[in-house]
Amino acid sequence: MSQSAKSVFIYGIYLVLIGLMLLFVPNLLLNLFGIEPTNEVWIRFEGILLMATAVYYFIGAKYELILILKTTAFIRFTVIVFFTAFVILELVPARIIIISVIDFLGGAWTYLMLKKEGHFARNKD
Repeated sequence: MSQSAKSVFIYGIYLVLIGLMLLFVPNLLLNLFGIEPTNEVWIRFEGILLMATAVYYFIGAKYELILILKTTAFIRFTVIVFFTAFVILELVPARIIIISVIDFLGGAWTYLMLKKEGHFARNKD
C-alpha cells in the first residue's frame, strides 16, 4: 500500500471511530466540543453516514484509486472553511475547529504523499 493510500486508510479508521462515537455515545463527543447534548436521532444518523463514508476511503486505499485519494485530500481541505464559518456565525463553539484541523492535516498528508509519489505530475491521472 502506498503512503498516500495508507494516509486515506488511516483517515477511514478515524471516520469509523468518530462514527461509532456518534452512533453509541454522541453526547460524549458533543460535550468535548462544547455542543449542547441531544437525544435526537439525527446525530446517530451522522455516525452511520461517517462510517458509510469510511467504506469509500477503505476501498480507495485498498485499490489505490488515485482519483479517490486526490478527491479525499481536497474535500478534507474544505472542512476547515465550513467549520470556521459555523464558528463565525456563532452556531458552534470555537473548539470545533480542532476537528477541522485534523481533517486539514490529514488532507495535507494525503496530498503530500500523492505529490511525492508523482500523482500530480503533468499528464498524469
